[in-house]
Amino acid sequence: MESSHLLNKFLEKLQIAISRSLNLSSGLDISRLETIIAVDSAYKNNELMVTVGVLWNLKTKEIIKESYVVSKPAYEYIPGLLFIREAPSLVEVVEKIGGEWDLLIVDGHGILHPRRAGLAVIAGFILDKPALGIAKKLLVGEEAGEENMGPVYLDGKVLGFWFKDKRKFYVSPGYKVRVEEIPEIINLMGGRYPEPLKIVDRLARKKINEINY
Repeated sequence: MESSHLLNKFLEKLQIAISRSLNLSSGLDISRLETIIAVDSAYKNNELMVTVGVLWNLKTKEIIKESYVVSKPAYEYIPGLLFIREAPSLVEVVEKIGGEWDLLIVDGHGILHPRRAGLAVIAGFILDKPALGIAKKLLVGEEAGEENMGPVYLDGKVLGFWFKDKRKFYVSPGYKVRVEEIPEIINLMGGRYPEPLKIVDRLARKKINEINY
């Protein structure tokens, strides 16, 4: 058995173990939600990765602080194991931003994941802070509802919500966020795909294009 196959199996077991001990009780006071860290990564030829994070003020709609990390991807891309590829630089960026903040949002899944442990779960678990996964594609689950939003069911339970902006996006808890809080949180962000995630997506692509290697 190849070592990479063994490692992948181990990483899947690690995800399952983490999902068993998740804290999905609320660590948020939504009425006081103000500071959000958004993080995203961009790649160049699968050989270089830039991960960008911004600290965003929800009230003023302004960037308070920005940070980024340039690295080689820590691991190949394997569906369902994005965390091992992106979590090392994601956590580093968040720690570089530092200070006090209320909520982490990442371009990836939370518990809407085959092993209920997507990138937002791992990041929130490591940082011990409230985290949400916001993804553009659905990995698992069945959508319900009509028009602009609705729940996503997995194994008979609501594990997240879908929303429609220009295109659909899917939101699920990562850590210390209750699934029923999601519609209110997204509504506070304008009911659309969150602006800070759009910003870090643009910044990451801009920075990766500026780097010569």
